[in-house]
Amino acid sequence: MNTEAKVGAVTLAGLILLGGMIVYLSGFSFGEKGSPIKAVFGQVSGLKSGNIVRYAGVEIGKVANVRVVPEGVTAEIILNPGIKVPKGSRFTIGSDGLLGEKYINIVPPREVDGFLAPNEQVYGENPQGLDELMVSANQVLAEVQTLVKALNDVIGDEKVRAALKESAFNTRDITANLKSLTATLADLASENQGDVTAIVANLKAMSVSLKDTAARVDTMIADVGNNGQTAKDLRETIGAIKQTSSRVEKMAASLEGVVTDPETAKNLRETLRNTRDASAKANKMLDKVGSIKTEASVETLYSSDTDKYRNSASVKVNTSPTDFAIIGVNDIGESSKTNFQLGKSNANIDQRYGIIDNKVGIGVDAKLGSQLRMSLDVYDPNDVQVKLRTQYQVAPNTFIVGESDNVNKRDERTSFFGVRKAF
Repeated sequence: MNTEAKVGAVTLAGLILLGGMIVYLSGFSFGEKGSPIKAVFGQVSGLKSGNIVRYAGVEIGKVANVRVVPEGVTAEIILNPGIKVPKGSRFTIGSDGLLGEKYINIVPPREVDGFLAPNEQVYGENPQGLDELMVSANQVLAEVQTLVKALNDVIGDEKVRAALKESAFNTRDITANLKSLTATLADLASENQGDVTAIVANLKAMSVSLKDTAARVDTMIADVGNNGQTAKDLRETIGAIKQTSSRVEKMAASLEGVVTDPETAKNLRETLRNTRDASAKANKMLDKVGSIKTEASVETLYSSDTDKYRNSASVKVNTSPTDFAIIGVNDIGESSKTNFQLGKSNANIDQRYGIIDNKVGIGVDAKLGSQLRMSLDVYDPNDVQVKLRTQYQVAPNTFIVGESDNVNKRDERTSFFGVRKAF
């Protein structure tokens, strides 16, 4: 190879190398160029061609062109090859520093549901420009000036300044008094430390006594029922009062004819009258205590219609042979419906009225023989509901129960079967 050929070869190699460097530095690619996307903004605040595009802070492309359209400004974005932007992403315009280069920032959505197609158009969020910031700053300054003026008007008043000075002096005096009081309390505590210790010991002993007393009260309350023994003792006590009153009355009557002093006779008559009143009250108390009877019961029912269990409890209090009251809760733990009813008993029919399953209503209980009993409840005046119930005694205080709710509503009718136990 001659000299001219060598020089030409070196020159050609240099030109090829220079062209390759230019292509590399300019980002020119002979293959895939990436995916184009159009973003429409109301304003772009100086965005121009060549600015970078970032996705969650990572550079993924550049702005190819910025042009004005009727809707505002369209920025044509060229994404790097292989980059896909999820649908629902937010497009905003940011800047590197206060006066730095503008760029488009893409904020990904929380959930990805597909990706933007090539040449798809999206709408970006308008940036907060410097003009808007200046307007906001002017508004804030105006409000600050108004506040300062109001403070000047308040503090500039002679009366207000005098009041502030007086408050400061009072605060100083209060602080001095508190300091003196604290010192006095410290000296008092130091001088009477022994008494304080004794007081604390007495309080401790008192708390122990209170604890013992509370335990005794709890025991006494727990023993009040005593399987009916308390009621029996009460009846015996009232009976003893009645007997004593009768004896006192007889003694006073026997002395009445003997006493001749007027004052003594007067006292004797008052004693007789008080004795008769006490005797009458004792008779009434005996009648009431003797007629009160209670019966508690619990039941568990199951519905094959809803595949649910229902637990209930109630207490029936017979205040007389014909009067009674029922207190209970249906469906404990689920809806917990309250029952509170008053009623009267006849030969084979009981009549009830009051609260039935949280609603106002009435009920009738019919005794069909010695073991079978049927009940009918009608309640809730706003949306009438009818309940039919049957129970059959299979053992002492044990019953098989069948119940149908909402008998008058075919679509809401529900049946239950289970066991009831009385105590």
